[in-house]
Amino acid sequence: MIVKDLIKLLKTLDQEAVIDMSSDEEGNSFGDISDSLAEWRLKDGRKVYSLYPTNSDLPELRYQ
Repeated sequence: MIVKDLIKLLKTLDQEAVIDMSSDEEGNSFGDISDSLAEWRLKDGRKVYSLYPTNSDLPELRYQ
C-alpha cells in the first residue's frame, strides 16, 4: 500500500480511535498493509482498529 492509499483509508475511520499493528517489536517479518482491518474495543471502551500485513517477508528478502 502506498502512503496516499493509507491516508485515504485512515480518513474513513473514527478519528478518535486507537490504531495498532499485529506484529512484533523485533522486526522478524514485514509486509504490505492490507486494506482490510479489524475493529475492536479496548478494555477501557475506546475503539481500536488493527492493521494487518497482506504478506510476510523476512527483512533480508524484502530490503536491500
